[in-house]
Amino acid sequence: MLNKMHAMNRDQFKELSTKTDLAFLPVSPMEAHGPHLPLSADVLTACQMAEDTARKLQDNGIESLIATPITYCLADAASCFPGTTTIRAETLTAIVEDVCTGLARQGFKKMMLISGHAEGPSIDAIKQGAENVKQKYSDFEFHFSDFFAEGLPKAFHVCKGEHPEWDIHAGEIETAQIMYLHPEWVDMKILNTLKPNHAAEHFFEKLEAGVDNFIDLGAPDTYFGDPRVATAETGRKIFDIISDFIVEEVEKNLLKSENDTLKEAIGWRYSL
Repeated sequence: MLNKMHAMNRDQFKELSTKTDLAFLPVSPMEAHGPHLPLSADVLTACQMAEDTARKLQDNGIESLIATPITYCLADAASCFPGTTTIRAETLTAIVEDVCTGLARQGFKKMMLISGHAEGPSIDAIKQGAENVKQKYSDFEFHFSDFFAEGLPKAFHVCKGEHPEWDIHAGEIETAQIMYLHPEWVDMKILNTLKPNHAAEHFFEKLEAGVDNFIDLGAPDTYFGDPRVATAETGRKIFDIISDFIVEEVEKNLLKSENDTLKEAIGWRYSL
């Protein structure tokens, strides 16, 4: 059974802190994801990635805490759409710092941060919050998962869309993930009317040029990619591939010498 903080009582939490110092902290916003996905899409995917990774570690004898997620972030790019609730960078930094400090004080000093939201200033604020904890606990360590840039491309081969590399928001990938987790929260009637949007081919060029909102970045309906081709089975495969990648991140950056054989023990299954 996974160690989900929100389901544990105080004695279970205390006992776990004697067995491990590793924790996962999902951090994602309430943000518009097309007209067909729930606002919580990034929170749901981040939590699932944490759970899948924790389960694979647990299968190999490594326990961890799955902390209750932080469910608000800096989400300015999509703030022009209903439901997106953004917070200031300094607020996000303070929240992450306070939560990580509280967990570190109780023994969880190796923190794996996972965000389903890849907005640059939000990532910077999260990292800064964790970095601030080092001023209080010199032995505190953290790693922010780079699954979006490095892990997700390993899953492109299971996608059905023509250009998964341009599928960066509420397209096939995230739609498939939510279909797998909560199919009842996907508006299929609307989904079936959506046409492919490959405007993300120029997304990062526009972002670099100073364009700061999804409409002008090429997503007037808050999605990039081809969500119509998504399936729950694709979502399952994507989660499996990404969690393998995050296991490797944990092993390299947080476990290090404690478990040099973890990678060999788990085995890698990037090719499905």
